[in-house]
Amino acid sequence: MIRNRPIVVCFSGLDPVGGAGISADIEAIAALGCHAAPIITALTVQDSRGLLENNPVDAAMLLRQAKLVLEDLPVAAFKLGALGDVAVIEAVAEILSQHPQVPVVMDPVLGASGGGALASDPMQEAMGRLLMPRATVVTPNSPEAFRLSGQKEREPAAQVLLNQGCDQVLITGGDDEGDTIINTLHGPDGAMIKWEWPRLPFIYHGSGCTLASAVAAGLARGWSLEEACAKAQAYTYESLRQGERLGRGQHFPRRIWKNPENI
Repeated sequence: MIRNRPIVVCFSGLDPVGGAGISADIEAIAALGCHAAPIITALTVQDSRGLLENNPVDAAMLLRQAKLVLEDLPVAAFKLGALGDVAVIEAVAEILSQHPQVPVVMDPVLGASGGGALASDPMQEAMGRLLMPRATVVTPNSPEAFRLSGQKEREPAAQVLLNQGCDQVLITGGDDEGDTIINTLHGPDGAMIKWEWPRLPFIYHGSGCTLASAVAAGLARGWSLEEACAKAQAYTYESLRQGERLGRGQHFPRRIWKNPENI
């Protein structure tokens, strides 16, 4: 008997070049043996070089769409990416409140990797107040962690985010300097796990989306948070290592590669 794939419901924006956003979610989640149910939060005008426009979807329509999907499909995890505007954040928070036992991976997308804002100050406030308390893990890169927390170092930044109610914080170091990328998982009482990865030569469009979606897939499959974070990093690193420059800007991760479930 074939076992059904676990379902991850994704709230993310549409990237028309397919490098980031909902396209990244679908590919990463599928590669790790799960099924993605994509609910689009915003329509963007962007390419591999940067973001020009961010247009949130109607929050009432998103709410109707999500409720119908969740009445039909047994969700095993939620993944949150770029969320459009405050009304969309409020709609997503309402959905999450109706599924309190389902793990939530929150990628607090504040801007596109090539430049361009995706979250205003009111949106950041709403994310911290409404979504952070429901997050199993939040996955900011270091600039996002510092901006969300008002801190300038990882451990204080993580503590501020933990104080907002999330269970754990995975801070990634791809935007830091040096030949080694350091990612750190921060938990209660100062607990921290550190991973180190050799820096790859290019800048990638959609790396954060790929990592957060892979973590969500791992949680949907029943992995512990530490295992999900470790395997998601290995999967993401290989996707970046095999990445390609499809356009005139950043490289794209190659998320579909041979046997990614064997990481």
